[in-house]
Amino acid sequence: MKLIKKLWPQKLLTQMIVLVVLALLLAQGISTWLLSKAYQNQMIAHSERHFSRQFGAMIRLLEQAPAELHPAVLKAWKRPGVSYRFSQQLPPDLRDQPQRYQSREKRVIRLMERKLGDSYRGRITVRLELVSPNDRQRPPAPDARKPFPPREDGFRRPALEPHNSSPASRFRPRGMPLKQLMLAVKLDNGQWFVAHSSAPDFSLLASRQTLNFVVIACVLVLLVVIFQIRKITRPLSSLAIAANNLGRGRKVEPLPEVGPNDVKETVAAFNRMNDRLQRFVSDRTRMLAALSHDLRTPMTSMRLRLELMQDSDEKQRLLQSLDEMQQMSEATLTFVRHSGDVEPTQTVDLTALVDSLVEDLCEIGLAVQCDSLTPVVMELRPVSIKRALRNLMENAVHYGDKARVNLSLDKNQAVISIIDSGPGITESEKESVFEPFVRLEQSRNRQTGGMGLGLSIARQIIRSHGGELELVNLQPGLKAVVTLPI
Repeated sequence: MKLIKKLWPQKLLTQMIVLVVLALLLAQGISTWLLSKAYQNQMIAHSERHFSRQFGAMIRLLEQAPAELHPAVLKAWKRPGVSYRFSQQLPPDLRDQPQRYQSREKRVIRLMERKLGDSYRGRITVRLELVSPNDRQRPPAPDARKPFPPREDGFRRPALEPHNSSPASRFRPRGMPLKQLMLAVKLDNGQWFVAHSSAPDFSLLASRQTLNFVVIACVLVLLVVIFQIRKITRPLSSLAIAANNLGRGRKVEPLPEVGPNDVKETVAAFNRMNDRLQRFVSDRTRMLAALSHDLRTPMTSMRLRLELMQDSDEKQRLLQSLDEMQQMSEATLTFVRHSGDVEPTQTVDLTALVDSLVEDLCEIGLAVQCDSLTPVVMELRPVSIKRALRNLMENAVHYGDKARVNLSLDKNQAVISIIDSGPGITESEKESVFEPFVRLEQSRNRQTGGMGLGLSIARQIIRSHGGELELVNLQPGLKAVVTLPI
């Protein structure tokens, strides 16, 4: 089963082709076997009728001819694979045959009695024998190779072919049984007429034609299957690409609704979902932007009134609280704007982007260095990715004094590692630090930790590209690992 799972194709089109071919071969094999059996039975029955007519006519001729002409009659009736002789007694291998009669043998006896008349009832003995493949190579009867006597006009008759060299024998498939007929009839003069005939066995019904039919049928059916499956898989492939792009935050245009009804309904549902998502993000962004704008007016009025008050400790505390409210409002608007970013996707040299970002941070005095950068070119939104990486590098410097950056390739993913030498975080805090407005009390206070949105914005941007952001404790130090699918 493991080998079948390993070799089994993964694409729908290939799976359908394999299944159709296997079904065709199985159905054709079964039908050919059934037809061949029926054909073989019919041909054997036909051979039995032919033998009964031939032997019946010969016995009537022998009964009518004088005894001295019997040898000449036998010689005239000589056929390939058939031998005749006279015997004073019933041959030993036929004496006990009546007690072992089968249905086919009884049928041949009835045919012979019908040809010869009721007076021969009980005077006919028949034996049908299936000979093993080893027995089929036995030499022919001694007189089977003797030619007919020359004709008086000088024309030489061709020698009779031995049974084993007959066309039916030469083209027999190996392993097929040979059916032999042994017949003994007691004549009116008291002698037994003994005949032995080998009936040709029958190969598969028109094997070459069957093979041609199977090949042509498979080709025609596969063409139809490929045409029809392509009509199904093409919209599904487009749907998969569009869903992947939507998951990476790219703008997706409505897909054409083509193909069978089931596929059309699926594509239509995706288009409706895409439209609702776009409207939801757009409406949420506009609502929060309007809310932030509306908050600025009362906060500005409050600031003016506070400025007119006399200086006091209470005034300073109120101004500080007002500043915090304004920072939270701006940070919330920034977070929402990043979650609904509609920046166009571009093909970007990620190595150059990371290198330039490190240089910019070094110019403003942050201790950031590049350990190794593997060349990577991929599609992304450069401004958003730069903002996410900048947040991670600044956090590493703030809480670990310095940061080291690595860029590498892992299969079909670009991996960016940002390592600091700080105290790290506990295992229970690895997920909570990505929540909006969450700060760790020990090191991330309002003066150094901002509003607690840096990691949330970074993960939001990275996930909108179809990637992931994880934190790994190094003891000491913390490593932020960014994976982006190429």
